[in-house]
Amino acid sequence: MGWRERLREAVKASGKKQAVIAWETGMTQESVSRILNAQHVRPSFDTIVRITHAAGETVGWLLEEPGFTLTAEQRAKVRTAGVILLDLTGGMPES
Repeated sequence: MGWRERLREAVKASGKKQAVIAWETGMTQESVSRILNAQHVRPSFDTIVRITHAAGETVGWLLEEPGFTLTAEQRAKVRTAGVILLDLTGGMPES
C-alpha cells in the first residue's frame, strides 16, 4: 500500500468528512479530494503533512517508518539519564 492509500485510510478511519479535513488544513474540499484520488499527482510535502495531521496520524506512520518501543525498564533508564544530563548542564533553559 502506498502513501496515498494509507492517507485515504487515515482520513476514513478519522471519521471526518473531507470537508472537515479541508477546513482544518486551510484547503478546499476539491483540493483534498484531488490529492486523495491521485488527480493531483505531486502535492507538496507540507500539504500531505497537513492532511495527515488533520486525519490524526503522523508522517512517520504515513511513510511507514519503522518504530520502536521501550520496555518499562528502558523508559526508566532514559528518564534517569535525562535527570543526570539536566543536573550536569544546569537544568532546563529559562523561557
